Amino acid sequence: MCRNFLSFILILAGLFSFCNEGPRQNKAIPVADTAKYYPCADFIREQIRFVDLRNFDIRRTITVDSRKDSSGITKEAFVQLANGVLSVLENWNKQKNLYKETVFQDLSTNSYTINYTAIDPDSKLQRIDILLNDETNTIKRMFLRENWKLNDTVYTNQFSWIADEGFQIVSAKKYQDFSHSQTIAVDWNKPLEK
Repeated sequence: MCRNFLSFILILAGLFSFCNEGPRQNKAIPVADTAKYYPCADFIREQIRFVDLRNFDIRRTITVDSRKDSSGITKEAFVQLANGVLSVLENWNKQKNLYKETVFQDLSTNSYTINYTAIDPDSKLQRIDILLNDETNTIKRMFLRENWKLNDTVYTNQFSWIADEGFQIVSAKKYQDFSHSQTIAVDWNKPLEK
């Protein structure tokens, strides 16, 4: 009898502790990001290394409004300018889930076009367009467009990169009827114009 009473007490204690645990809470398991985005920043890093490891004649042409000035630049100056493009893409890497991806094949250019468009119209980086070789899936060209407003002035930066040849940064600002633009073009691995 004592043994049955002791068993009864143990069963009651087990049931009591089980009932007092409260509702079980399922912990949310983070879902892995399965979206595949083209590694744009890696491409720019590879291009910087490509130029840095060779003895190219690197030319920079600056056009302000309609005045043009062209000169040779050092690898260090090239890296500094190229890092401007790289930093835009590194920032995009941190928030690429805020962009919609579309992909289509263009048979006339033997390429695929990948487009990333900002979901939020107030995002500074509005779009990235990548033209890929359809046989090698390597970048032929890349275009980025930034757009933002500060007070009454609208600013636009457009970056264009041609693989193994050069890049261009077009900066513009517009305030009411006043507009100003500057283009910085950097080329390497090209014959000099005569």
